[in-house]
Amino acid sequence: MTTLMVQTDRILYNLRLFKKAVGKAGVIPLLSGNAYGVGDEQMARLLFANGYRLVAVSRIEEAVRVKNAVAGLDVLLLTPYATESVAQEIVRHGIIATIGSYDSAVILNGIAAAAGKRARIHFKFDTGSGRFGFMPQEVGKAVQAAKYLPNLALEGIYTHVSASDCKHEKRVKKQYQALKGMLAVLRREGISYGTVHAANSLAALTYPWLRLDAVRCGSAMVGRMAQKDRWGFKKVGRLVSEVIDVRWVPAHYNVGYGSTYKTKKPTQIALVPTGFADGLCQETVVNVFKFRHIFRYIGAAVRRAFTGRRTYCDIGGKPARILGYVDHETVMVDVTKIECAPGAIVSFDTRPAQVDGSVRRAYV
Repeated sequence: MTTLMVQTDRILYNLRLFKKAVGKAGVIPLLSGNAYGVGDEQMARLLFANGYRLVAVSRIEEAVRVKNAVAGLDVLLLTPYATESVAQEIVRHGIIATIGSYDSAVILNGIAAAAGKRARIHFKFDTGSGRFGFMPQEVGKAVQAAKYLPNLALEGIYTHVSASDCKHEKRVKKQYQALKGMLAVLRREGISYGTVHAANSLAALTYPWLRLDAVRCGSAMVGRMAQKDRWGFKKVGRLVSEVIDVRWVPAHYNVGYGSTYKTKKPTQIALVPTGFADGLCQETVVNVFKFRHIFRYIGAAVRRAFTGRRTYCDIGGKPARILGYVDHETVMVDVTKIECAPGAIVSFDTRPAQVDGSVRRAYV
């Protein structure tokens, strides 16, 4: 059975390393996307056992699942919903809601009032990402919500920077200035707003001045950041399967779909029942176009062609080359120089976020 092995010691190591890097700022682990593929319920239990009392998620179903898994854990829902059905779920489960508009504030206030409760909230300020939240010219609406909706308890304010790497410092500073301006308005109105957070993993590591009261930690927690890792985080996640057959094929024999690989000599091949349906060798598709993307992809293709870059797995502690295309549910591996038989364990480095949710997770 194909299994995603999740190394919990690496997760805790990454969190310690991240905490050391960001200093006094609080750390809010981000469990969006099934905790970046490693499993949100299990991650919630691990974090709670190691002293974390607040996590963040992106969807209401994630928030409910995590709250049900660990009753004593506070869960911040980072997506603002403006529907009564979701507001009812938020109040029922005691989830900390994000408010990004006056209309959504009114809805949640009404649901909380009807239940005889105060809903805990964070305001989301849109300082330039365009996704959701009060825009700078709408800060007056946030003031009204904080002042005149008595069944809302404001505990924090956050924003999200649209670019986190060092190439976009000017843009990040512009968003930071917008956030400071909006916070100043709330202070003038005498509004206490609690914890302020703006930085995700990469932004927190890149811009010390953006760490504020707290930072959100997602990709660094699993050691899978979008930019080159300069800090020493450990990658979390190995896709593990087993050899189900071993066979010899002659020289000059096609292997796999598309006629992309032909053997140069007699080759022993191991068949492994794992493929791109499980998340193996999946690539992120960029759905926007910029000319610099062309040069990036061409450069990567040229480097692959001229350096002979190959894709490998691990069998018995030895690297084994993957031959041809990885197909839907199988992969073929060259084991000519490796002692191998059916049942041998095979492991692949893979991003947990790309591993299908039906694949079993094991925590080691």
